Amino acid sequence: MSMSFADMSPWLRLDEALLAPLVKGQPTVHLRRKHPLYYQGDRPSAVYVVKEGRVCVTTYSKTGMEQQLYIAEQGALFGERACILSIPHFSSAVSIVDSTVYAISCGVFLERLEQNPELNQILMRILCRKNSMLIGRLLSQSSTVALQRIAQTLIDMAQEYGIETEDGLEISIRFSHQDVANLLHTSRVTVTKAFQSMTQAGILLRKDNRIGPGPGAAGPAGRRDSQPLIIHLACGERHPYEAVRGKGGRKS
Repeated sequence: MSMSFADMSPWLRLDEALLAPLVKGQPTVHLRRKHPLYYQGDRPSAVYVVKEGRVCVTTYSKTGMEQQLYIAEQGALFGERACILSIPHFSSAVSIVDSTVYAISCGVFLERLEQNPELNQILMRILCRKNSMLIGRLLSQSSTVALQRIAQTLIDMAQEYGIETEDGLEISIRFSHQDVANLLHTSRVTVTKAFQSMTQAGILLRKDNRIGPGPGAAGPAGRRDSQPLIIHLACGERHPYEAVRGKGGRKS
């Protein structure tokens, strides 16, 4: 079974117009950076749609280990599971940057779903997208080496936040090695070693505290690939000049 990068990407974004019938006339909540919206175990009072900013949805194990489930971007709906099932939230939601979200009470949410069949179809697509993402990442974690998973995540970030520069594509947002580790349920040390290996091999380029995929590296005969090496690495393909493969080929 194969999953595309889009299936596994932890960034959720929707055309805000799709949920216009849901958010119409609903109040907004303004969140400062790193401000919690709700905690795991809280009873639900509303579902949320991101108007501006970025919200991280995270769950914690009984031992306190953090697992980031997805990043809700503009137009993304979250918190709906607890409202639909009338159970406590199984995750926490915290703003990553200053953000504004629509807060739709559970009563209004369920009422508008009942009155609008099209909203039900949109909700089903959203839930299917989330399921595909979580299943894809679960399969990846169980069968893919850490270096490959990290490469996949960086491709997702480049697709979502990449900007074209004179030096190529750069990821425009700031993130830490711990952020990537939390997304992949691995250790910060593993991520740091992978970044170092990929940078040394030219798979990643670093400049002014930003990173981006390196170009297709020249092979033994001076041949240059049309695709960046990071794509080959994320797909698990071996290259004759891909020495980094041997440095990060451990499961975690």
